[in-house]
Amino acid sequence: MLRANQAVRLGVRAASRNPEFAFAKALLDQLGNLLTLVPLLLAGILLAAALGKGSALQSLVRGLVVARALRWPVAGGICSALAVAWALGIGFWSGALPLLAADAEMNARPPPGHFLQLAGRGFARVAGAGAVGSLLALLYSLACVGALVAALPLIAVRPSPALLACTALVIATLVFGGLLVDLLARLMLVRSAAMGDGVTAAFGRAASLLGARLGACIAVAASFLLLELVVATLGTLLTSVLASGAVLDVHAALLSLAPRAAIGLALAAVFAWLEIGRQGALAALAADSEGLIELPPDPRPRAPVPAVLERPRTGHLVEALPVETVVEALPAEEIVEALPVADDEPPK
Repeated sequence: MLRANQAVRLGVRAASRNPEFAFAKALLDQLGNLLTLVPLLLAGILLAAALGKGSALQSLVRGLVVARALRWPVAGGICSALAVAWALGIGFWSGALPLLAADAEMNARPPPGHFLQLAGRGFARVAGAGAVGSLLALLYSLACVGALVAALPLIAVRPSPALLACTALVIATLVFGGLLVDLLARLMLVRSAAMGDGVTAAFGRAASLLGARLGACIAVAASFLLLELVVATLGTLLTSVLASGAVLDVHAALLSLAPRAAIGLALAAVFAWLEIGRQGALAALAADSEGLIELPPDPRPRAPVPAVLERPRTGHLVEALPVETVVEALPAEEIVEALPVADDEPPK
């Protein structure tokens, strides 16, 4: 059985052997962010054009009218941008996850030229699994947040230890249950993309794998979460160092834009690499559950077992038993004499 540290090692190795996945994922993430900002940018341009004519009162009234008219188009544009970004991510995982699973299985870089073919063939299947996983995560988050919002007025009006304990339980359930739902959604993507399962089969087998290897899945998630915290702390430190000298100086602020943008792109690439490694580790666990990964022999020598903890041999137990059989040990004469004698049967 593949251990959690071996799965993390396989995932990081697969992400390092296929660096183009990390760069492509980083570019897709940045493209999704830019697409989300486009409706807001267009709305800002229209508002600025409406406020630039006439008196101050007329500009304010015109701006309010334009803002009211733009609320639904802006919301629709943002939803469309999020849908496009989600579709691009699904297409990326449709081609990347089978190759990551193949890398973990072969312990080598897969042959080139299969990404687009795998992405086009499994897009519909992975899109269904991704939609179900995203819907489960959204519904779970809304349920927990709704419970918290309903509990806050009760705590403010009539606080009690039981209500506070229930609120703490809901918060703990939101954190730990959110982690489990996220792992379930990721495993569904792995099963549908790498193993070719449908939506129903991917959900059932992902839930079965999560229940069977819960400790390994949580260890994988915790390992990559710790790495992401380290990278985020380092990126915040570098950004704050660049921004510390540009607080009051406009020229220094302008000069620091390029290094800050470079740090942001580098952090996006590192975060994408960690995301690829996490998915590769989960793909290794899924492949191991199907018996596709051969584990290397353990080179560590085993410590000798103390004599006290050794199991006794069967021969010693047999030699310790008495030689007298069970039949010979029974008081046969006493039992025969105690038996009742029938009238028509002569006594023995």
